[in-house]
Amino acid sequence: MNLAAAQALAERIAAELRGFCRRLEIAGSIRRRRPEIGDIDLVCVPRGITGREAILERCGQQSRLIKEGAQYVVFSLPSGFQLDLWFAREDQETLIDTTPTNFGMLLLARTGSAAHNIYLAQTAKGRGLHFHPHLGILHGDQVIASETEEAIFSALGLSFIPPEARER
Repeated sequence: MNLAAAQALAERIAAELRGFCRRLEIAGSIRRRRPEIGDIDLVCVPRGITGREAILERCGQQSRLIKEGAQYVVFSLPSGFQLDLWFAREDQETLIDTTPTNFGMLLLARTGSAAHNIYLAQTAKGRGLHFHPHLGILHGDQVIASETEEAIFSALGLSFIPPEARER
């Protein structure tokens, strides 16, 4: 599908799902502004368990569920196009500490490109860190950046790289 058609479809789907989310962004090759798009990637923070259930119900009304995991679902749209939904966690506070959302990391990883993600993983390794595409940038077992793309690039000692420049 060409970029304009995929962008329009992604925006229509995002508009339908935003009410069930605290935050939702279009990711993937649409966000990188590639001329040809293979699927639609959305990253969201659902409004709790009921938000996730509402998203699944809404998407299931006109699509077929292909695959479901703890952090994602994949639907086949009536057009045959694929919709990949990625679920970030909300900030989590316990009596002892706080775990920030992983929204920024999911947005970064799901935007890609694959080669760009490999570059970021190599950069992390060179700094004694680990690039975990679902959790964030880790130092040992501790998440040191995951909330925003800007925080992740900063933790890696890099300036922010806009999505359109993430082809390697």
